[in-house]
Amino acid sequence: MNTPEENIKTILADWLDALRRHDFATVERRLDPEVFWQGVRDDFICENRDEAMEMLREQQREEHGVEALELIATEVRVMLGIRSTQLQEIGSVPLGGQIFQVFTLRDHDGRIVRVDEYRRRSETLEAAGAEVRGDLLVARTPVGAQHLYPHSRAPQAAEY
Repeated sequence: MNTPEENIKTILADWLDALRRHDFATVERRLDPEVFWQGVRDDFICENRDEAMEMLREQQREEHGVEALELIATEVRVMLGIRSTQLQEIGSVPLGGQIFQVFTLRDHDGRIVRVDEYRRRSETLEAAGAEVRGDLLVARTPVGAQHLYPHSRAPQAAEY
């Protein structure tokens, strides 16, 4: 079984970085041939890798003005949050400047077997099985809390 860290590295390298470089061959290798993609609307679906790659190639023709990314992983899924002022709607579904995706990875090879898109962070965390892990990011560490970080210094408030 993959670790959450391995799954995050997979999404960073073989998804986000590959898309940034327009390296569709790497993205295609990461997608299972039978991948299922459920968009924010019920009728926005891709039922296999060919359909998903066609949709991704179409989307990559536009700049999205990404301002922030959030990745939270479990042993099976990775939640990706994307914030951009350009993400106002998809197919008349209001997004309010953000969209969330849950990638389900096959444990023996890390291939993406499913992608689900959501409008709200809370429902995305629940779908990813990462509610507790997501809450950790909202907590703030008080200055001087080094006992919580035994192998490094505690982050200072200004670092958030």
